[in-house]
Amino acid sequence: MVVTVRIKRRGDFSKLGRKIMTAITGPKQVKVGFVSGESDQENINKAFYNEFGTKGGASGGGWGGPVPERPFMRLGVKKTKEAMKSQVAPAAKSILTGRSTMRQALSKLGIMGQRDIRDSIVKLSSPPNSPVTIALKGSSNPLVDTGEMGKNVSWKIDE
Repeated sequence: MVVTVRIKRRGDFSKLGRKIMTAITGPKQVKVGFVSGESDQENINKAFYNEFGTKGGASGGGWGGPVPERPFMRLGVKKTKEAMKSQVAPAAKSILTGRSTMRQALSKLGIMGQRDIRDSIVKLSSPPNSPVTIALKGSSNPLVDTGEMGKNVSWKIDE
């Protein structure tokens, strides 16, 4: 499960503007989430089961009962999207003036996305764990037990 941020060049640019936009080189996207090759399969499965929920038993989860939908990725991405809007213009200006690169701008976006998804994992409280789950793990936080899932949230720049 990965969220991809792509830099798109839109709008009616003047001839000079088109030349500037096509002159920007480097990677064009960053992936944030449970990136293949960066996260282990067990945590990818846990993230998927919690994000979308399961019917329980053999249909997924493996905990014997249904897992309710807990959309921590979507909540984290929503927060990141709002924060990114304020970062785009300064990042573009920095790239165009040579003070920064696409790689640096995408790295900042990756770090923001990783932070927001991790925060979402820790802060999500609804729907709550069942009383049986709370008794087994000793905590009422639905998405945190060992902290392993949050540690597996990563980001990677696509070349």
